[in-house]
Amino acid sequence: MEKCCNNPLATVVITNYNRCSDLQAAIKSVKDQDYPNVEIVVVDNASNDNSRMVIMEGFPDVRLITLNENLGMYGYSVGFQHAKGEFVFQMDNDSLMPDRNVLSQVVKRFKEGPSDLGVIATRVEEYNGDVNSIDKLRSLDDRCGQVNSRGFHSGGVGFRRSLLDRVGYYNQDVFLYGSELFLQMKFLAAGLRVFYYPEILILHKSSVIARSTNGIYYELRNRYWFMRHFASRAQQRRFLPTMILHDAFYSIYRKCPVTFIRSLRDGFGRLPQSLRIPLRSRDPKFISKIDEVGFHFSLEKSKTRLVNSLKK
Repeated sequence: MEKCCNNPLATVVITNYNRCSDLQAAIKSVKDQDYPNVEIVVVDNASNDNSRMVIMEGFPDVRLITLNENLGMYGYSVGFQHAKGEFVFQMDNDSLMPDRNVLSQVVKRFKEGPSDLGVIATRVEEYNGDVNSIDKLRSLDDRCGQVNSRGFHSGGVGFRRSLLDRVGYYNQDVFLYGSELFLQMKFLAAGLRVFYYPEILILHKSSVIARSTNGIYYELRNRYWFMRHFASRAQQRRFLPTMILHDAFYSIYRKCPVTFIRSLRDGFGRLPQSLRIPLRSRDPKFISKIDEVGFHFSLEKSKTRLVNSLKK
């Protein structure tokens, strides 16, 4: 049933890979929501733990989609394709909805907002599992109401399904890190609005496992692809040299210079078919988002991060 008491169906899509315990907690936080018309779709990225069995036995009303390989963030795209809701809420398997009205707030903002509101970004805060720390996390930002934004955190974000379908989903070629940036740019290029609501809180439990060299490879390669696909020639000339310099030092710090060379080779080699036609826009938010990414790897920013890392 897609509508109930004037409450349009909201689909929550969660992807999972070998985090059974966290996944159960995420699902329980969704099932505790006060919004009356929700479906939950879990896409399992070829987990080899007992995640699938636990979902089938413990949450029979959850729609489980099992994949034969780990598609990374593209697993969300598979979930979007199966979602039936007018609104779609994406959350990580290690995210939690700490308040019972998270979905109610998201749906309300969409219904009250303009028709070109494509994305509602929530405030995603890192959470260490200490219940007593939640109030402290809330106090970090006491703003309330709409804030115009250029992006969102993939740990918790709402989409208007019709506009998500229009711009397209996550790119399968952009595996793992940075995937949400590529999707954000498609919304901005289409001139659609992204609103951020600081009062809608999502908790995110980051993995304590150090990022592997494979993860670093995708992180670096994907940002080169990002600049080549979206940035103007002037922005590329401005930002790519310092980005490459940053990554060279970063790879030395992480003791993986070979990974850097490989990411450089592939990042500036032949682009995948999905990225060969550049996506450019004169929209100020689109241009500003690229500048934001580029400035993050400026010499000044890189120096600050290096000094902070040496202090630890």
